[in-house]
Amino acid sequence: NGINTLLEEWIENGEQSVAFRVASWRDQRAAQGDLKIAMESDSNFMAFISNKAIANRKKFAKQLRDAASVTDFDNLQFLQAIHSILSQMHSPCLRLELLQYILGLDNRYSVEHVKRSVELAATCLTISESEVFNENENSEANVKPLTS
Repeated sequence: NGINTLLEEWIENGEQSVAFRVASWRDQRAAQGDLKIAMESDSNFMAFISNKAIANRKKFAKQLRDAASVTDFDNLQFLQAIHSILSQMHSPCLRLELLQYILGLDNRYSVEHVKRSVELAATCLTISESEVFNENENSEANVKPLTS
């Protein structure tokens, strides 16, 4: 909920002021230059001047709300929704930082790193505890003690 509030505030300020969007772009460039955030490419100035950054963040906020409303955060469905969001990102800045925060990752994770982490988490979730324990119990039951 706090993440969406942050996004909604940025969107509202961005819709009202080109100066706010330019300042946001400048802050992102500074963070990229200081290597505070991992990016495949630099923030596109025209995306901030036009309404593209606003549209991207509106879409992202809706996708996050949808993902959180239909599932628990430790569910495969949530991870699939996050993976879908990541697959649509081209040069995110704030959106990437928010996903890093949500997933408990630091700012060295690029979009591809976050995507791979989500894929790993999904793989781990698909391995059911009961399957693992049943398999171990079955193999132990099939082992016959050695007799002399």
